[in-house]
Amino acid sequence: MEKLLRANAWELLTEYTQTAALQKHALAVEAVMAHFARLEGEDEEIWGVAGLLHDLDYEKFPEEHCHKAEEIMREQGIDEVYIRAMNCHAYGICTDVKPKL
Repeated sequence: MEKLLRANAWELLTEYTQTAALQKHALAVEAVMAHFARLEGEDEEIWGVAGLLHDLDYEKFPEEHCHKAEEIMREQGIDEVYIRAMNCHAYGICTDVKPKL
């Protein structure tokens, strides 16, 4: 698994998300995900970055939510772990990618 640096994730997010409220939402989800990673003994940076990018495409491509984000993330060479996490957050709404327990 290739870790995505938080700074690179933030740069990508802000390229596609300029609205302050959506950026704050991403930061809040990042913090929550890092918190739960800590509780579960998982990598806080990986979980946090996954949370940061979960709505990557929402502002510019709301009708293609998750699908466009997956395309963007693949073009950037982002690891499948982050792509799967992003897709799982919309399971049953925009995607059919089930979260794993």
